Amino acid sequence: MSSSRTAWVVAKQLPASTDSGGRQRIRAVIDAYAQVFDQVHVVGFDAWPGWRDVLPSHVTVHEVHGPKPTPGAVLRGSLFAGKWFSAQIHDLLAAEVHKRDVVHVDFPQMAVNVPAGVRIDVLDLHNIESDLVARRLRTEQPLAARALAVEVARFRRFEFATARRAQHVTACSRRDQEVLAERGIASTFVPNGVTSAGHVPTVPPGRRTALFVGAMDYGPNKAALRWFLDEVWPGVLERVPQARFLAVGRGLAGTHPRAGGEPAGVEFHSDVSSVDPFYERADVCVVPLLSGGGTKIKLVEALSRGRAVVTTSLGLEGLEEHREVLRVADGAAAFAGALAELLDDPEQSAKLGSAAADVAQSFSWDSAMTALRELLIAVRR
Repeated sequence: MSSSRTAWVVAKQLPASTDSGGRQRIRAVIDAYAQVFDQVHVVGFDAWPGWRDVLPSHVTVHEVHGPKPTPGAVLRGSLFAGKWFSAQIHDLLAAEVHKRDVVHVDFPQMAVNVPAGVRIDVLDLHNIESDLVARRLRTEQPLAARALAVEVARFRRFEFATARRAQHVTACSRRDQEVLAERGIASTFVPNGVTSAGHVPTVPPGRRTALFVGAMDYGPNKAALRWFLDEVWPGVLERVPQARFLAVGRGLAGTHPRAGGEPAGVEFHSDVSSVDPFYERADVCVVPLLSGGGTKIKLVEALSRGRAVVTTSLGLEGLEEHREVLRVADGAAAFAGALAELLDDPEQSAKLGSAAADVAQSFSWDSAMTALRELLIAVRR
């Protein structure tokens, strides 16, 4: 590489931890940039204590403590993008980004912070965010969905305009690539990975235990768990009375259990230091998502742990080519039936989990970022 090059990564979430899929992905993206560029500046929200201890010396983090939206930002990007505006980020990029620098934007919403005169070289969509917002509103807040329909449409226009503004777009699911292609937008497939890809799977204990892992500050997870507890789990208990269900996640204590109690056989574990012991206790993992988008990192992690998985068609999104190593069921009765069958047949669950672990060997973040690194090498030239 002939001359020094600098990259700027504009992130919604700085990876102060890896307790969410978004934080895991942006950390992997930062690592990819650090492997290709001589200087990397990371700009984003949330404090990241100790970043100097975990990142190479040529990576600098600029911490911004929360967005401060303005009417102008909302007017430009809709309510859903405008709320992420920060004059501090905007002014930093306007003053410090040079013509030969490469700019990466993480999530289309963050493009509201990029000055008009600054080129966006790579846009990482994560999801078709306007689809995700629309799904969440329809599923969780139907009244708000009608009231905000105009804003969702404005956000969708902003999102696709941002994708056209970018020199390159990366997507983490094949479905999102198809949606982009319908709009005449080319993209590079950069799938999600999993931090535990090198983890050696344990043998399922055969105790008829199901596991859900998910952060409760993510609306689709919260809705999925409530649907599972209300609609699915009673049907599982009818077929397998001795079944147990473990729900593990950040912020779980603040939203569950309900004062009136939960169904029998349910345990809640909030803000745990490690999920490892819970995967070891589980025979089957559930990903009962009804909304959301992109590849679900919680599903990738469950497969990498060598556990049978039951998910919905939406939960499978982005991993359709691996359908044979898990069970897909839509609707409460079908989901309950698929889970009960696996819980009541430990041998079948173990066999499915073993096949999942074999598939998941290619799920490391390093492997997932191969296409991005190749793209960055080409961009750097």
